[in-house]
Amino acid sequence: MPKMAVIYASGLGRTKKMAEAIANGAMTIEGVEVLLKDAYDAKPEDVKDAAAIVLGGSTYNYKLIRAMDPFLKELAKLDLKGRVGVAFGSYGWSGEGVPTLIARMKSFGMKVIEPGTTAVQVPSKEDIERCFHMGRAVAQGLVN
Repeated sequence: MPKMAVIYASGLGRTKKMAEAIANGAMTIEGVEVLLKDAYDAKPEDVKDAAAIVLGGSTYNYKLIRAMDPFLKELAKLDLKGRVGVAFGSYGWSGEGVPTLIARMKSFGMKVIEPGTTAVQVPSKEDIERCFHMGRAVAQGLVN
């Protein structure tokens, strides 16, 4: 059974809401194991066997939230070549989090689905629906 890991770092809970919507969408597809974890609690073994890795990080002070840094350093030690990667996150005004995650996943040799998805400030109903459908689409791609 293919696995999809959704790992996020969220300062104010906004990116966490997006992560939950992505995971909920993915869980609607039979035959896909879905893991949802905060980056603080995530370990490299959580994604070691994941066919798709969905990373979320909010933007804080014009940068990807620092809470994601330790996990990304651990990911760099794994062989992730060819794995599917997707990025998401919320931001207030500058939005560097998602492009930073995309660049890091590409540096790991992952096949990144671009442009990822973002929400400005608190995710709207439409943002949450977009996240749900994105999670569903990525999971569907794993079983086809």
